[in-house]
Amino acid sequence: MRIAVVPGDGIGKEVVAEGLKVLGKVEELFGASFDFEEYPFGAEHYLKTGETLPDWAVEELGRFDAIYFGAIGDPRVKPGVLEHGILLRLRFSLDLYVNLRPVKLYHPRLTPLKGKERIDMVFVRENTEGLYAGSGGFLRKGTPNEVAVQEMINTRHGVERA
Repeated sequence: MRIAVVPGDGIGKEVVAEGLKVLGKVEELFGASFDFEEYPFGAEHYLKTGETLPDWAVEELGRFDAIYFGAIGDPRVKPGVLEHGILLRLRFSLDLYVNLRPVKLYHPRLTPLKGKERIDMVFVRENTEGLYAGSGGFLRKGTPNEVAVQEMINTRHGVERA
């Protein structure tokens, strides 16, 4: 399996490094075979080059079996630049429409939810519609009467496939 690796920024780099160790153990124990190729996209790359995610990279990343993506964000970069230029661009270009978030409680002392002995669920979130559609704007921006509007757009197709 060919896996593109984009560690990104901050804790993303740490999490991805540990995840790669786990995948190495999976190779060792189960005979799986992974071919990793790392890409530099994130805040450091943006600050050095001024580019977020070039066209060639979107095309190249789309040819992998999977993309192991860490996290992006850095206080040195204006909010929205990396999120729109990398994360949302990948989601929309490659139609990465579903986000699965499993939640499992391994021990009751590890949750602030008092009295819970068992938590085992998966959150499913659509990644290319809803608030990500970017429909909205401002009225009377910069005045005391400023209003911001953000609309969620959900198509039948998007909801059904998620």
